[in-house]
Amino acid sequence: MDERRKRADARRDDAGFTLIELLVSMAVFTVFIAILLTTIVALSRSATRTQLVGESTNSTLVVFGNMDRQVRYADSINYPGAGTSGTRYVEFRIPAPSSASGATTCIQWRFDVINQELDSRQWSDGSPTNATAWSTKLENVINDGVATHPFQLIPANISDSPRQQLVLTIDAGNSALDSGASASTTFFARNSSIKSTSNDPLTPVCTFSGYRP
Repeated sequence: MDERRKRADARRDDAGFTLIELLVSMAVFTVFIAILLTTIVALSRSATRTQLVGESTNSTLVVFGNMDRQVRYADSINYPGAGTSGTRYVEFRIPAPSSASGATTCIQWRFDVINQELDSRQWSDGSPTNATAWSTKLENVINDGVATHPFQLIPANISDSPRQQLVLTIDAGNSALDSGASASTTFFARNSSIKSTSNDPLTPVCTFSGYRP
């Protein structure tokens, strides 16, 4: 009798896991792995989002700095508009006494909607063939759908704005990840006035054939 009991106990000890126990163990392990992967993905996205916000903010501040140094000396700012390709443009003119080159200089900025870039170039007034190549100032610029975005001109007037003003509104970054920088700044053209040529939308400055392709 004792021998039979010993053999039965030995068989029970060698039985191992039941199928139900195995399935429960696998289910618990699967849940653990899912939680771990979710946490890793969330941390990765958060780190990427933080990096993109930082990069977009720094690049945007550089653009605002460049624009400020240029527009402040302008004597005339054109009304922004779109070219035949849908690209948005704005131009302003810096008179010779305020220009680094000593010559009256035209500066043009564009928002390339397709490539999502903010670019600029310049030329001596009256010599458009000497225009520099386009220089990219900011990438991943988000289009908000407004016809002249990201440029807006506030014309000079006798009531509250004796100088022309250029408003630059930038949304840059990765919209899919909801990460980026958004800012808007107004620049004053100190040499402009209500008498500036381009304060009348029908008489822009710095124009030549095909200057807004």
